[in-house]
Amino acid sequence: MLFHYSRYLKPVVPGSDIGYSLFGGGYMGVDIFFIISGFIIVHSTARPEHARPLDFLIRRFFRVVPIAQVATLVYFAIIFTRPPLGLLFKSLCFLPSEDIDPPKFGYPVVPQEWTLSYELLFYGLFAAALVFTHRRRVVLCALAILGCVIGLQWALGGPISFRPNAVFLPSRRVDFAPAEVIGLAGNPIMLDFIAGMLLASAYRAKDAWLHSGARNAARAFGTMMIGVFAFCYLSPVRPGNGLLDKGLGALCLVAGSLLIELTLPGAKPPRRSKGIFAAFLWLGTISYTLYLVHQGISERLLRFLASLFFGVKVDGLPGFLSLILLSLALASGAHVFLERAFIWVGKRLTSPRGSHVRAAGLGA
Repeated sequence: MLFHYSRYLKPVVPGSDIGYSLFGGGYMGVDIFFIISGFIIVHSTARPEHARPLDFLIRRFFRVVPIAQVATLVYFAIIFTRPPLGLLFKSLCFLPSEDIDPPKFGYPVVPQEWTLSYELLFYGLFAAALVFTHRRRVVLCALAILGCVIGLQWALGGPISFRPNAVFLPSRRVDFAPAEVIGLAGNPIMLDFIAGMLLASAYRAKDAWLHSGARNAARAFGTMMIGVFAFCYLSPVRPGNGLLDKGLGALCLVAGSLLIELTLPGAKPPRRSKGIFAAFLWLGTISYTLYLVHQGISERLLRFLASLFFGVKVDGLPGFLSLILLSLALASGAHVFLERAFIWVGKRLTSPRGSHVRAAGLGA
């Protein structure tokens, strides 16, 4: 969010783009998002009863898709220059729209939702792995992702790259699917999910490798990894997403944080810091709705309100702070009134009673 809003800070210090200096590395949030997603999916399916493929897909569908489609329809309705209906259809189906600019392959109606195409593809591959095995789901899904990255880039006819923005896209049309669809499914940004899955596997096996004598070393190594993240975030060198570039810093952040957490078993935050921890938990709770509303809906709404009531332009530090506050408010409301309801539906359908109802309906 701060990365997307950084341009509003340009007038704050004339002649210096302070917003980019502070938040220019924020695009590595995409890699953090994917790595955490890989971690959570493995961690949440640790028990076989939580890993039935159909139930997994239903829960992930209602967790991600409906509220993203609501955000797409809302932004399509309020935007002044409405995009063509073809783009709306592709956005609602999370399909890439253009055969240019990997890994985005064209922006959907809500620009930041380009990342959801990769997220949903990962869910599909993980569910396919669950069909065959639960115990080896990480290995099988990782092999499937590697197969897509290498095999589909080979099908495009160009050199195989492990940098997301360097995927070759041919000028000719590929026979069996649009080039942008093949390019998306074969984009190496998918390797972020493998990194997250491997972190989850190591985290769950911590008793086998993290003993009391290694805690100090693990804590020091975790702190060092967070330092690497800070360097990657601030450094202008090797820009771009993916594990060969800024994604390495994202991996260090997640892995370093996990190592530090593991070395502090049962640690409780100080009482006077309780509110700070509660604030971070709240941010985590609304993080998905914040992702959906901050770029597009919040900006359009604030510009309208500022022009209507105050006759001013949204810019500078006041505009920057106002956008943050409005986005947090909208995200909280969307979480309470929409996201919770969709999550409840997914859980209800995958509960023992819901599974029984689905089975009866299929039998009929």
